[in-house]
Formats: sequence, C-alpha cells, structure tokens
Amino acid sequence: MKRVVSFLLCIAMVMSLAACGGKKDAVEAESSTEANNAEIVTGMIAYSFGTQSFSDDVLAGLVKAEEELEIPHYELEIADVTETANGFRTLIQQGVNFVVATTAEYCDGMLEVAAEYPDVYFLYLGEYLQDAPDNVISFEYRENEAAFLAGALGGLLTESNKIGAVLAVTDPIQLRYQYGYLAGAKSVNPDCDVMITFTNSYADTNIGYEHANAMYSQGCDYVGCYAGACNLGVFQAAEEAGDGKYCFGAANGQFDKSYEKILASVVKPIDETIVSMLREGMENGEFNTDISSLGLKEGGVKLMFTDNPELLALVDDENKAIIEELKEKIINGELVVPGTEEAYNSFDYRYEKE
Repeated sequence: MKRVVSFLLCIAMVMSLAACGGKKDAVEAESSTEANNAEIVTGMIAYSFGTQSFSDDVLAGLVKAEEELEIPHYELEIADVTETANGFRTLIQQGVNFVVATTAEYCDGMLEVAAEYPDVYFLYLGEYLQDAPDNVISFEYRENEAAFLAGALGGLLTESNKIGAVLAVTDPIQLRYQYGYLAGAKSVNPDCDVMITFTNSYADTNIGYEHANAMYSQGCDYVGCYAGACNLGVFQAAEEAGDGKYCFGAANGQFDKSYEKILASVVKPIDETIVSMLREGMENGEFNTDISSLGLKEGGVKLMFTDNPELLALVDDENKAIIEELKEKIINGELVVPGTEEAYNSFDYRYEKE
C-alpha cells in the first residue's frame, strides 16, 4: 500500500510537537532499530517521483520490500533542498524508522536529524561516510566503472570523434560518472573529443534538452546522461537530431523513453540492493554497516544494453568483445577506473588488443 505524506500538514505537526518539547519522545516508541518486518517502516524524500530517476529506482526498492517482506513505506516530495531536515522529521513522525537519503544534497539534513533520532536508521547512498554515526549506513556506488564502459562504447562507435555527457551537479556521484566516462572514451580513442556539461538541476527537462541539443549541433553523435528528469530532455534532443545521433540512458535503463535512440544505459539496481539489505536485517536482527562501495564486481552497477536489434547492430562483434574485456579487467582489479579529478589526471591506461 502506497503512503504519500502531506508535507505541509506534517511539518505543522512537527513544529507543534517541537514547541511542546515532545518531538523526539513522540516517535521513540514507534522507532525501533530491531530489524523485523513488524517494526521496520521505510521512507524517503525526493524532488519528484515518476521521472525514472535514481529516486524512482530507490522507491521501487521500497515498494518491492513492501510486497515481498510486508515492510510498509512512505514517500515524500520536497522541491526545496533547504527543507530536507524537516522532511526527514516528517517521515519519522509518521513512524518511519529506516530512512533513505539518496544524494549528497540530502547529507547535511540527514546527519542533523540522525543526531536527533539515534534509534532511527538512515541509509545514505551519496557516498561512503568514514565517520558516520552508528545509526547511519552509508556506501557509494562505483558509477565510474559502468560510466567507463559507456564512455568506451561511445569512443569506439563515434564517427565524428565527438561524444558528450549531460550531468546534473558537481557532487561525488556525478563526478564519478564524469571521470569514468572521460577515462573510458580516452582509453580506447585518445583523440576523441568529450564534452561534459552540468545542468545544475535534476528536474528541468528543458535544460537537459538544451545541453544535449547543443552537443548534437556541435557534432557529438553519442551523448550520455545522468541527471534525473533532465535525461528526458536529452532523449528528446537525440530524437530531434535525427539519423546517426544516439544516447546512453541511466536509472533503470529508460529504454522505453526513447527506444530508437538509447543504445545502452549506466544502471544501478538499487531496488535489489535495498530489498536484500532489509531481508538480511530481518533475518539477522541488525543491518550490515560494513559495506563501503558497490561496483561491477558486486553487481552494484552495470552497463545494460537495449534489446532493440537495429541499435544493437551498431555494435559489431569486435567492439562487443572489447567492452567485455574492459569489464573483466575492472572486475579482476587489473584496471582501476578513476572517480575523481586527481585520479583521472594520473590515469594513463590505453586499451591494446590482446
């Protein structure tokens, strides 16, 4: 059963309880960290839902956990990032005791509220926090590894020798994608011109369109994207750009959003991770806090290809083999993909046929 919290109503309730000095006490009886399906209640906030963004993938995990494990969930839309902390408090006032924070923009608000509610678990997916409080579970995805494969694919297939990527903001997640994508393209095609732009938005489809349209107009024939709802604008630009212009998706693949243009997607199966974590918590009585990162080796990220035969025909057997070889090198540790500017500047791997 879906539960959508009314933000304004619940904020008023939180403020009222705080004025009475009872904000924390009011939820302590309901907020238990004992991991069983009778007591776990999950919740998350996002700018918006329904755009096939990473937030939708996280929500899919909470919905799946409700269906398979009978763990109820709440979801809350908050357009103003300055209200992050109040949003988390709102969820907790509804009985949520396992809160998911998806990106770095929610980190400060999460840590503020985590200190107020030590009996509530917080799952943070922005990056690994070395000194996180005991009630904060944090790990990061090595998006750079899957982005490396996407960049390499673009570098191999480009006919114009120009590819691009539209990203959102300069947070650790987006930067991992940026430097992985750049490194992948340069590793197979050192002379490839790679354009990277940031929309400074996860929600503005029009800005995504403008950025991608500019790239296609300047000669890019493959454009990646990792910018929430802005991705939809990238797909529109690819469709309008006509023949020979393609793109890479994200989130859950997004292939249905542009079946004729999305060749492959940088995917994080977060829904599976969340269900697995909650199931393990129920079985063991506690949550695993030892995870620091998930990449290709752990199945935390992957490059997923379309099932459109016309698009798949763009990738011949030789290039398929190269992508698979690069993937195996990353998995076995022979190839370490950069995820920061410093690591990228010292990255000198160049692919050579074996």
